Amino acid sequence: MTAGFGGFVARARAAGRLVVQPRMGFSDTATMRAGLLATKRVPATTVGTLTLDSYTRVNDIASADRALAEGIPLNGYPIVSYGPERTTTVLDGIRDAGFPVQVRHGSARPQDIVRASLAAGLDATEGGPVSYCLPYSRMPLRDAVRNWSHTAEILVSAPNAHVETFGGCMLGQLCPPSMLVALSVLEGLFFVQHGLRSVSLSYAQQVDAEQDEEAVHALRRLAADLLPGVDWHVVVYTYMGLYPTTPHGAAALLESSARLAVRSGAARLIVKTAAEARRIPTIAENVDALTLAAEVAAATRWADAEPDAADTTVHTEARAIVTAVLGLADTVAEALPAAFRLGYLDIPYCLHPDNAGRTTSEIDPTGRLRWAATGSLPFRARPAVAGRGPTSAGLLAALSHTQRRFDRLPATAGPADRPVLGAQMTITTPGPTSTYLPPSPPEHLASPVTRAALRVQQQVLTAARSFLSGDGFIELLPPVIGPVTDPGVRGSKQLDVDYYGHRYKLMTSGILYKQASLLAFDKLFFIAPNVRAEPVETCNTRRHLAEFHQIDVEISGGTRADARRLAERLLVHVVRHVLRTAGDDLAALGRDPVVFAELLREPFDVLTHAEAVAALHDLQYPQSTDAEIEWEGEELLSHKARRPFFVTDYPKGSRGFYDRENPESPGTLRNFDLIVPGGYGELVSGSERESDYATIVTRMRETGENPAKYKWYLDMVRDGIPASAGFGMGLERLTRFLTGLDSVWQVNAYPKVPGLVAP
Repeated sequence: MTAGFGGFVARARAAGRLVVQPRMGFSDTATMRAGLLATKRVPATTVGTLTLDSYTRVNDIASADRALAEGIPLNGYPIVSYGPERTTTVLDGIRDAGFPVQVRHGSARPQDIVRASLAAGLDATEGGPVSYCLPYSRMPLRDAVRNWSHTAEILVSAPNAHVETFGGCMLGQLCPPSMLVALSVLEGLFFVQHGLRSVSLSYAQQVDAEQDEEAVHALRRLAADLLPGVDWHVVVYTYMGLYPTTPHGAAALLESSARLAVRSGAARLIVKTAAEARRIPTIAENVDALTLAAEVAAATRWADAEPDAADTTVHTEARAIVTAVLGLADTVAEALPAAFRLGYLDIPYCLHPDNAGRTTSEIDPTGRLRWAATGSLPFRARPAVAGRGPTSAGLLAALSHTQRRFDRLPATAGPADRPVLGAQMTITTPGPTSTYLPPSPPEHLASPVTRAALRVQQQVLTAARSFLSGDGFIELLPPVIGPVTDPGVRGSKQLDVDYYGHRYKLMTSGILYKQASLLAFDKLFFIAPNVRAEPVETCNTRRHLAEFHQIDVEISGGTRADARRLAERLLVHVVRHVLRTAGDDLAALGRDPVVFAELLREPFDVLTHAEAVAALHDLQYPQSTDAEIEWEGEELLSHKARRPFFVTDYPKGSRGFYDRENPESPGTLRNFDLIVPGGYGELVSGSERESDYATIVTRMRETGENPAKYKWYLDMVRDGIPASAGFGMGLERLTRFLTGLDSVWQVNAYPKVPGLVAP
């Protein structure tokens, strides 16, 4: 039995123990060391991970160095920038024969990474000439093969070097298992032909448990035939596609991957946490996931030592691919580019220039992932539904298939109900759908997640006030109650209070008071509390609260362009400030600063409402042309976006009477929303304001409002208030976006989730 990383895993497998491993990387050396130590202390058989940052992965070491010099956290460990001495210090007293550490990166040109790793005594890594090229880069495949050949030659100098193929993952989802098995075997052969004697072959969990077991058995069978005399084992990746957003769904999926690993005879499992749906997990969340996976593995019966010899569809297809590719050249290094050129290797939905793109896949009626079109693959497969090609709606449904299936599981008592996002969450079923909800105030306030999020929110407020004050704005304290409030809030109800025998309203928005206050100051802002009885169904949107706060801004004489530009500048200033002052809290919450890179490049993109509707129709989403963008559609557009964008020119009638109609385009409003990427949705809503008395009265009547209720406001309008423009920026939504947390309730000290009674 060999020494090093491979030997450690082999000994654990022989003893009937599954090795569990996190994906974990932090740029702060103290946090990285704490993460490794916490992994080692988990009551399970574990190995450590140094996951590298994005700059290092693409060999942009200068940017990594600059970020470190400026104190900006990175989304992983910058092993090249730190050098061997600092990395050795991080590992000192933690890495040993009973706790090996692997470097994970994702680079198509990994020579410098491997040199830095070996210099620090780290001889286990992962990747491959195909799997770290096609999904992550536009580098020509021949160049990636050449880089990885050179890398393998460097690794051979280390006597116990170990390489894990990433070929069993590729794009993470919707690649049929036979292709994943074939690529994993081919990359393993690639490394062995370069002289490496210890490899692991990966397989990423897909959509069907029985099919996944067949795939791992096929992978083991091919490895036994093609890698004689080599130290090899199989590593399973917990699902790498769209991940469940609920703790119980994420826990159930993790449990299923642990059972898959044990039942199929894999030796190692790389875990994921519920945080994967939104952000980088914290140390505590990784520890929870490792513990849960180990518990499930220990309770599951191991597979037989020999792989299942049945000729399953997965095995037959995978062997056909491997045989065809190996027949193209004397070495795998020569065969791989030729196989992609001929279409023997072809990854569905992969956009790399060297991928033929003639294959497609689908989830069949039994829940299995199969080929829909095989292009020039060396076999033919009958599609599940003959003659039907994939549609955009069908592709989106397939991408979210596993996420939706596991999120819809009941939140039952037991292991699957384990709150892997941390102790601050509890799970309940308030109605027909499951969600996770705030715990008691003592638990919520004591949570490290809450405290970190509120510290970030404090920096948001500091930055916003400093920016606006420096731009000549005056902060006013807004009213909390009044005879009327903003009627233009979709779907929500206003709450009444008895004010000395008069029916007053709790403020849903301070917009009417902002306009009135322009009689005192030309530029003003509120940090305004708002109360809206949102529909109960919004408790599951993760971005609605019944009580929340807005940064409300108004500019006398301003235009929509002025308001949009101000919102853009304000957001960029706040993000820069938070990255500079709250880096430790963002790192603790697992938020990757790289996600803000596109935001910091101004100006933002702009779509009209009509263009946004057309984009949704292209995605098969049934959005009305004369209404607000629905929440689901907005989230869909947000997920597709890489950077913030404005939606302008909403149709008249979709917003309140105070949004000015565009005289150059009757029927549309001179307003806007700002949508941020990543599924976080609307962050800002604003417009030019109507200031003409007769027009406002007419618009009130058109929207079903009684002008008599607005006497105090209309009296001021009739006497003359300035034309203006302004916006409201949701404080909790902004904080959630910055922290990457799953729900707005997590960034509010005393959250009021719609439909739930809370203190």
